[in-house]
Amino acid sequence: MKSTIHRSEQATFLKRLGELKSNGYPLKDSIEFLLLNQKKNLTSTHQNMVDDLLNGHALSDCLQKLGFPSFVCLHIYFAERHGNLEDTLIETSSLLEQQRRETKRFIQLLHYPLFLFLLFIVIVVILNVYLLPRFSSLYASVGQTSTGIISIISSILHQLPFMLLIILGISFAIFSTAVLILRKLDPHEKWSTLAKLPGIGYYVKHYHSYVFSREASYLLKGGMSIQAMLTTFMSQPYRELYHDMAHFMADELRRGQSIYATVLQFPYFTEELKRITQHGESNGQLEDEWQFYSRYCLASIEEKTLRLFSFIQPTIFLFLGVAIIGTYLIILFPMFNLMQSL
Repeated sequence: MKSTIHRSEQATFLKRLGELKSNGYPLKDSIEFLLLNQKKNLTSTHQNMVDDLLNGHALSDCLQKLGFPSFVCLHIYFAERHGNLEDTLIETSSLLEQQRRETKRFIQLLHYPLFLFLLFIVIVVILNVYLLPRFSSLYASVGQTSTGIISIISSILHQLPFMLLIILGISFAIFSTAVLILRKLDPHEKWSTLAKLPGIGYYVKHYHSYVFSREASYLLKGGMSIQAMLTTFMSQPYRELYHDMAHFMADELRRGQSIYATVLQFPYFTEELKRITQHGESNGQLEDEWQFYSRYCLASIEEKTLRLFSFIQPTIFLFLGVAIIGTYLIILFPMFNLMQSL
C-alpha cells in the first residue's frame, strides 16, 4: 500500500492503540478510531486494514502494510501468541520513540562538528590557493628561502586535500566491500561476524539477547512448552535469523542437548544470557530469569548509547579544535619567521 503512517507518528499510534485495548476497546474499533485521526488521508488504507482484521489477518501483518519497521511487527507477532498485546504495544511504542529520539539526537550532535570540519576545509583551501603562494613570493622578494619547517608545513598543506580524499575513498571502498560480503552470508554467519566487531558487537549481542529472552519468557509464561515456543519463533516471517536459530535449537533439544548447550552456539548472544540460561534451567525458573534479563539488556543498551553520545561530541570538538588552532599557527609562524629575518 502506498499510504502509510508517518514514522514520526508511529510510536504515538502504537501507544494509543495499547491504551485503547487496555480500556476494553475491540481491536477493530481501536484501529478504526486511530486511523480516522491521522493527519494523512488514509481512507483506502483504513478500509483495507479493517477488512483484513475482519477476515482474520494478524495485527502484525496489518502494521507491516502500514509501513511499521520489522522489529515492531516481530514484537506484535509474538504478543499475539502469548496474549500480552496491550503491554507489548505500549513497550514497543517506547522503543520506537527512543529509536527516533536517539537518531534525531545523533544528527543534531553532528551539526556543529560538521560546520567546524567544513570551516577547516575552507581554511586549508585558502591557505593553499592564496596565503602560501603569497608567502613564497614575499620570501623571494626579500631574497630569503623558506626554512625547513615552512617547507614541511607547505608540503603538508598541499597534500592534505589529497590525503583526505584518499582516506575517504579507502573508507568508502572498505564499507562497500563489507556490505557486499555481509549480504552474501546467511543470517547466522552475518550476525556472528557483526557480533565480533568492536563497538557494533555490543549492540548486536544485547539486542538479540533482549529480543530472544523477552519473547521466549512471555511465550513460556503463557503456557507454551519449549518446543512450542521454538515453533513460534520458526513461524514468524520477519527475521530469518530467529527462524534458523529456533530450528537449530529444536533439533539440538530433540537430540538430547540442554538449552544452555544450544545457546552456547550463538555468538550473537551475550555471555550473561548464556550463564543465566544455565542457572535458570537448573533451578526451573528459566522464563522468570529470561524476563528479568531482557529488562537488563534494554537498560544496558540505553546506558551504552548515552555514554557513547557523551564521548563522541567532545572528541570531535577536541580534534577539530586542535586542527583549527594548528592552522592559525601555521598562518602566523611564517610571518614571525619572516619578521625575524628582516
